[in-house]
Amino acid sequence: MKKLLLLFSAIICVNISFAQYKINVKEKSENLGGSNHNAFSVMIYELEAKEVEKAWKKVMKKMGASVQSKKEMFGDDANTKEMGENNFDLYAKAMERDKGVELCVAVDLGGAFLSSGQHSAQAKYIKDLMYKFAVEETKEGVQAIIKTEEKIQAGLEKEQKDLEKGKEKLEKDIEDYTKAIEDAKKSIEQAKKDIGQNVKDQSEKQKEIATQIKVVEEAVAKQKAVK
Repeated sequence: MKKLLLLFSAIICVNISFAQYKINVKEKSENLGGSNHNAFSVMIYELEAKEVEKAWKKVMKKMGASVQSKKEMFGDDANTKEMGENNFDLYAKAMERDKGVELCVAVDLGGAFLSSGQHSAQAKYIKDLMYKFAVEETKEGVQAIIKTEEKIQAGLEKEQKDLEKGKEKLEKDIEDYTKAIEDAKKSIEQAKKDIGQNVKDQSEKQKEIATQIKVVEEAVAKQKAVK
């Protein structure tokens, strides 16, 4: 029961924590592609940086980019209809933060880096893309937690069932022991009666033995009298 209460408390805390997750894409200057450029930043929760990197590489590949990864991720010659006819390059990195992983992405349009001030429609597309990515990946991270917590819950529920079965067995044992005690009491009472009868039988037997001794003595005396 104590473990179940702890589990429920943990679930409540997790729910409160999840409710505080606010996905918001921001613009900031970030060192990407060899120098500081305008970039887009979003926080992703309940995942490690390497997991975010793996997922973001898949996004860049879906945009047709040739993906490389050393100190940072690089997507070469990406192309989507939402970004226009020209190819573009993406520079990205995932950084561990206190509350999660920050994904920063800078987009080189070829001569200029993407910004809301100069490329509003294209910037909106990247923001929406990163927002959806962050939401989906955070949900994936939370799903992993849910699976872990469900596994713990299943273990606790099994322990609870084992305890219930244990209680049922103990109650059955008490019934068996009680019946055994009642049977033992009856056996004791019967044994006491049998002892009383045994004492009487011994007294009668002793009388028979005494009578028989006289018979034997008389027979011995007759034998001695023969001359």
